[in-house]
Amino acid sequence: MPPEGVEPLRGTAGGHSHTLVAAPGTCRWTGMGTDTNGLTLGAFEATAPVYLLHAEHGATSCAPGKYAVRRQREVEGRRARLVAD
Repeated sequence: MPPEGVEPLRGTAGGHSHTLVAAPGTCRWTGMGTDTNGLTLGAFEATAPVYLLHAEHGATSCAPGKYAVRRQREVEGRRARLVAD
């Protein structure tokens, strides 16, 4: 992961970006997400805590481990839509 972090999803239409940051050499980001629903944006593997930064919500920490980063969706009946933050 670069020192400035990674933005798995850039905010659009006034939304806020989410940025993953980690200490140098402690996290590997793979930005090749694929799944049948089109929700996976990428994955990361960390040997130390990683932080997801958001302008409105502050930071959320992730313990060392392997993670998939996915978009959120809301399901209502038979319809689903992506969540815009």
